Amino acid sequence: MYSTLISKRISICMIYKIIAVLTLVLMPSLSQAQSAPLPGTAVLPLVTLCSPLEPDLGLYQKYGEIAFVEGDASLYIPGGRTVNGKLTIFMKPGFDKNTFTIMFQVGALYCMVSSGRNALPAEPKELNGVGDDL
Repeated sequence: MYSTLISKRISICMIYKIIAVLTLVLMPSLSQAQSAPLPGTAVLPLVTLCSPLEPDLGLYQKYGEIAFVEGDASLYIPGGRTVNGKLTIFMKPGFDKNTFTIMFQVGALYCMVSSGRNALPAEPKELNGVGDDL
């Protein structure tokens, strides 16, 4: 029994160490100057919460959200680099309470990019003739 507790504690410590190393690799250096990628744009430093636990069941149980849209995506990180991963938008079906969560999966980590409420279908906007053929 004692050896089982020790092995579980070691496994949990290893997970925390892996998360810490990945966080340090992905975090910007505080002394590193940030430059805008294009004229007229700015870099918005963001912090995301990441976990090795898949979010699907937890988001469903807590908020009633299910995966709605997913696709390959990239996030900008300091130094003019990008991180490739999978972006998934979770929403509550039927827009009941209108909650959503945006997750970014990179490797074995699931990072919450944003969450919120009052999600509704977008209103069509005037496109100045673009898309009139549709």
